[in-house]
Amino acid sequence: MILNPASWSGRRRALLLIFLFSVPGLGLASSRGKTKGGDFDLSGIVLPALVNAPGDPTLRFPVMPTGGSIFGVTYGWLDISNSTIRYTEVQPTSKSGHSFEASRLGVTDIRLVNGWLSFRSDKKREMMTYLPQDRWGTVHTGPGMSAAANRESLGTSSIYKTLLNFDRVMAMVNPPAPPPPPVVVQQPVTPAPAPKTAPPSPPAIVLSSPPGAGESLPLEWQDSTVVIRGVAMDSTGIPVVMINGSPANMRPQTTQAAEFWSDPLPLKAGSNTVQIVAANSAQVEAKLVLTVNYKPKTAPVNAKGLDKQDIVGLLQGGVPPARLIDLIKDRGIKFSPSADDLNEIRAAGGTDDLIQAIQQAAPQP
Repeated sequence: MILNPASWSGRRRALLLIFLFSVPGLGLASSRGKTKGGDFDLSGIVLPALVNAPGDPTLRFPVMPTGGSIFGVTYGWLDISNSTIRYTEVQPTSKSGHSFEASRLGVTDIRLVNGWLSFRSDKKREMMTYLPQDRWGTVHTGPGMSAAANRESLGTSSIYKTLLNFDRVMAMVNPPAPPPPPVVVQQPVTPAPAPKTAPPSPPAIVLSSPPGAGESLPLEWQDSTVVIRGVAMDSTGIPVVMINGSPANMRPQTTQAAEFWSDPLPLKAGSNTVQIVAANSAQVEAKLVLTVNYKPKTAPVNAKGLDKQDIVGLLQGGVPPARLIDLIKDRGIKFSPSADDLNEIRAAGGTDDLIQAIQQAAPQP
């Protein structure tokens, strides 16, 4: 049988295409990498924290989702494991209903648009961006703003790549143990030294009350007492919190975070120091020192009220005490009468009824 060369060349190209598409990982490798994340370049990725290892290794990112509070902004942790994706809201502490948990395999329609990550979970779209914990609840400006924006954009991209490449990112964060050294026949093998373990990290402390509390600036305060509130977090469990050496009241929020608050702390006029200490199970401590400047409230001055000189002058001018009592009830006084002031008013002709009216109209501290 004689074959047509042109026909045989077309058949050979068709057979080659069939072979490429029939062998897994050849014909569709490029497109599958773009849609499933198999060929993403992971160089320069912002590595997440590793928690719950080795039982359920989980990668943790600090995030800011949209929604969840009266101002539309919350802050917390996005935990991604092999089977689950979980968001735990940390700030604001008065709003904790935005937390959610879903199967990682059930997360669909994952998108990265303009620095925001979005995906669908249980028919609901979630939207969030990477935000380091040191930027929670504050607005940062200045020379470092551009660098911070680049870090947050890179962090959001890292969450996106983790959702599509969990095993590869996990291998970067927690690489497998190196293989044992080769055994040389009739040669003694020196055991490899045990790897040095990193020292445990201290817990995290986030203050939520009083408003504006923090280490950077003193807090101006006008009440005689203050209550300290916040959240303490640690990857090994709920830390113990002490405020000025006394145990704080605690309310667990998750297995690794708890809300804490103090009893009302009395303040002295001027500068007051409040020390918050959180210690984890490894006895590693985190300390936060808050400075509270207490300035007691002062009573407002009554501009139209009578002062001591007005009352003495009117008595010496012949105005009856009964008329002065009516004036004081109508206009009040603008001084705090001392015993010497009252004696001077009596000497000018003041009656007991006038003295009583002055004492009742005196401004309260």
